[in-house]
Amino acid sequence: MYTRWRLYILAVFVVIIGVLLFGCRIWRKRGHQFSWLRELFLILGVVLIVETLIISTLSNYNLGVILPAFFGIPLVFLAFMLPKMGQGFLRILKYLIAGCYAVAIGIFLVCGFLMVRAANEGKYVNADAVIVLGAAVHGDKVTWVLENRLNTAMEYMESHPAAICVVSGGQGSGETVTEASAMKKYMVEHGMDASRIYTEEKAKNTKENFENSKVIIDEVVGNNARIVFVTTNFHVYRAGMVAREQGVNAVGIPADDVWYLRLNNFLRECVGICVYALRGDI
Repeated sequence: MYTRWRLYILAVFVVIIGVLLFGCRIWRKRGHQFSWLRELFLILGVVLIVETLIISTLSNYNLGVILPAFFGIPLVFLAFMLPKMGQGFLRILKYLIAGCYAVAIGIFLVCGFLMVRAANEGKYVNADAVIVLGAAVHGDKVTWVLENRLNTAMEYMESHPAAICVVSGGQGSGETVTEASAMKKYMVEHGMDASRIYTEEKAKNTKENFENSKVIIDEVVGNNARIVFVTTNFHVYRAGMVAREQGVNAVGIPADDVWYLRLNNFLRECVGICVYALRGDI
């Protein structure tokens, strides 16, 4: 099913790009001027808008879902209006849009660097405890995002047989069980020793994930335990900052993101990092 969805979404984008390219060629043949830059703006803009529409049907609605369309709509506007933006208010608007995109690209580069650097810090730490940060479950089944996190945690535990694991996550809207209980069930079904897995079933956010899990680790291992946490790769950097805020000295191990959410999650995480920076927490 995972591969089938990948092919469906890829096919949609290939068809859209093909139709747009064909339309631009027809437009030129009829004597209209349409530069390669405007064509690029049109294709990128439409693809970003369609990406939002597709992902909104496949994922929970959040800021990351709408951000591609937020960046795509001005590109479509520029594709049609660029020749008329040579003077007056439209000229100012053109430079304002260009400036906003330049700032956004700079932010993306810096945030991307921070995410990549943080994602490589915890792989070789010899930890006493692993915290797995929760994510949404469907009924009592883990989602692809959470499955990737759990598989990463199990790989680490297999190579570190003395380490315990705390799976952390409460029960959200539409969930029939707590995230932690669904996570433990998945790990046990995949061969992990249940005695090594502890559930933290009250956390509603990343702050509470660390705060509540640390209490369990202190009781089981001691307050000097070496800790790693597992979360999706884009989230490792900011989760590490949250951990430090809670007095938890832990480094992150990245789990793969679901491929079709990578753009959305990256954009949303950039916004989160900027919020932390504005608060002075970086």
